[in-house]
Amino acid sequence: MREQIQTAIIGYGKSAKVFHAPLLKALPDYEVSSVLQRSKNDSKEDFRDAKIVRNLKDLLKDDRIELVIITTPNHLHFEQAFQALNADKHVVIEKPFTVTSGEAEKLIRLAQTKNRIITAFQNRRWDGDFLTLRKLVHEKSVGEPVEFISSFDRYRSERKENVWKEKKLPGSGILYDLGPHLIDQTLLLFGKPEKVYADIRVQRGGDVEDYFEIDLYYPGLKAKLKAGMLVADETPRFILRGKEGSFVKFGKDVQEDALAAKKNPAGSDWGTESPSSYGTIYRQKDGNIEREKIETVPGNYLRFYEMLAQAIRKKNDPPVNPDTVKEGIKLIEAALESHQSGRVVSLK
Repeated sequence: MREQIQTAIIGYGKSAKVFHAPLLKALPDYEVSSVLQRSKNDSKEDFRDAKIVRNLKDLLKDDRIELVIITTPNHLHFEQAFQALNADKHVVIEKPFTVTSGEAEKLIRLAQTKNRIITAFQNRRWDGDFLTLRKLVHEKSVGEPVEFISSFDRYRSERKENVWKEKKLPGSGILYDLGPHLIDQTLLLFGKPEKVYADIRVQRGGDVEDYFEIDLYYPGLKAKLKAGMLVADETPRFILRGKEGSFVKFGKDVQEDALAAKKNPAGSDWGTESPSSYGTIYRQKDGNIEREKIETVPGNYLRFYEMLAQAIRKKNDPPVNPDTVKEGIKLIEAALESHQSGRVVSLK
């Protein structure tokens, strides 16, 4: 039997508790042997045999640790990943990978020098609705795409003053929180756009943005990415319009709620959506618009860590190519430039 990958988690907030811990516990490939927590000990509820470490330097001294998973506030990602790579560890970084594309480039080069894997936890590549959409694009189910709208909306009218995401820190705010998911999915579907235009706003007061709308321009296609914190009405998660029809999908992927409810991600019905939530394709036939329900492909966040284990043990490709993630950060930077200048920004 192959030895388990000795793993350390840095930070133990919602991301670690809800997303990473259940997936790691469900797979025999990993053993979480250390957790870095500054003051709390609640990681013992999930990993009772793991050692709690109070500072990064002590954690990285442990030669048994092969993999470090970084789930700390965004502005800490680069420095912690840099130190972990220099300590000869493989590294997973919760999105956003880094705050700047320059930081991303430095980490990618260092990982190459050290012959270590570095990747980003872009888990929403394995959302069921996105897997379904990607399949429809590949099969040209609505013909050649001409318009794509991706919205990830919430309704949280009150700001949380004590949460780092609501504070004016590098990488805080909704653009760095939800933007990496929407941008990453769009890059996978359509590749790099030619131009970017962005409108980024603060709608609830405070120091950080809580709304964005980003237009990405491709030859023959326009993509619009939106997210806001004051959207009480139900909006489609995805709209894909093509020359032969449209696909519309409401609702969010079921996995986050299932993980929060402590359901087993290795269960046989994991990621399966109710037929009432299936998306709809609209096509014209004989002068009428016909509707066809499209079964949602089951989501599977476990796939990220399954692929990572194969990358570490069998030298396969990582689950998320860091170069693609770097392109996503460049798009965030271009969106910020567009917002500040009020102009469409061309990408080279």
